[in-house]
Amino acid sequence: MATPELAIAKATLSATLFRADPTSLSRPVVEAFFPLLTNALAQCSRANVQKCKTWILDNVAPSTARTAALAKYFGVLSKNLQDDGSRPSLKRRRLHLLYVINDVLYHVVTRNGNIMFATAWDNVLPRLIASAAAFDNCPKHKKKIADLIRLWDEQLYFTSEVITKLEEALASGVAPQSAEETQVSNPSFKLAKDAPFSLPSFHGDQSVPWYDLPATTWLPHLTPNSTKPMFPDQIRPIQLAPGPADKVLVNAVQDLLGDVERMFSKEQKWNDDPTSDLNELGERVIVDEITGEIIGGETYYGWSRQFCEKMKQRKNKGAIRATDHEVLLGQHIKDPEFQETPEEEVSPAVVIGVSTDGAVLVTVEVAVEAEAAVVVSSTAVQEDDLTADHRLARLNASTTETFKII
Repeated sequence: MATPELAIAKATLSATLFRADPTSLSRPVVEAFFPLLTNALAQCSRANVQKCKTWILDNVAPSTARTAALAKYFGVLSKNLQDDGSRPSLKRRRLHLLYVINDVLYHVVTRNGNIMFATAWDNVLPRLIASAAAFDNCPKHKKKIADLIRLWDEQLYFTSEVITKLEEALASGVAPQSAEETQVSNPSFKLAKDAPFSLPSFHGDQSVPWYDLPATTWLPHLTPNSTKPMFPDQIRPIQLAPGPADKVLVNAVQDLLGDVERMFSKEQKWNDDPTSDLNELGERVIVDEITGEIIGGETYYGWSRQFCEKMKQRKNKGAIRATDHEVLLGQHIKDPEFQETPEEEVSPAVVIGVSTDGAVLVTVEVAVEAEAAVVVSSTAVQEDDLTADHRLARLNASTTETFKII
């Protein structure tokens, strides 16, 4: 089972490979590497090692950034390999990982003359050697590691300082901790409370397809409470104003880093905080120290408690509006003024012309006065005349012409 540290390292390597450095790799090409590496670790045959080496030479070696990301991934992978009792053993798989690196170093440094590729492994190799040598009563296994270090020294892959660190890691089974790692292990540095946060020019990589962009790039194309689909060709990285980040954003990032530290740190436990508790569902909640009321926490659904309460209030407000509208509408219907049909006043017909021989045109003037109810959008009702939702309308007098047989 992959650990969170290994999952993060794999995601970082994949994101680096998706960038155009020098050209972007498609997702199938990136995903094809991990089975190749797994096969090489399980069976260190010439064919498996060559397939893995060829993929690295084609897609990683030309880029310094990709090489550094691959080196970090190898370091985390070697550390997180599990001893599940299967064959080959854990120490053999860690040794096979070193064999893959050795084959790649020979082709990149010796044949292609790219010494910068080896430089990217200076800080990672001591940890790889230490993890491979962290076993007792296995002199043959450690001799194989010593032969690799001696070969790298003869081929001048690394400087004498790096070779010395590798030999020390082999002898002690513990990699020497660098100054950079010492700073990272400091909890205050992990939370980065004092580090300045700055915004990049774009949120997302312009060279990757829309489905590999951050989820926040979808927000401008989502309509709340609507099933309107998004158009993938319109999803682009979000342009930002580069510079210092807003204080609200910095606090959100620090809270996220604190949550990650609390969830994945081996030194911290959920009950270290006196304000934390577990409810009946096993959810972590934050209670008020004085009142004991729940003021925050987490849910199984990935939503914060504040968000759930906000959506609940929004739903209640919508129900109140609908109820108020029904009440007002019912009051208007029950009002006798709006139930009875207004009386119409019709003036007597006035005959303009009369003929006994046939049909003549008779002009009848009819004056009609009526009051009609017209609904408007306001929901407020005045107490005196109830005209906020209704206004009076008067029909103008009309003149009709008809034929009458006399």
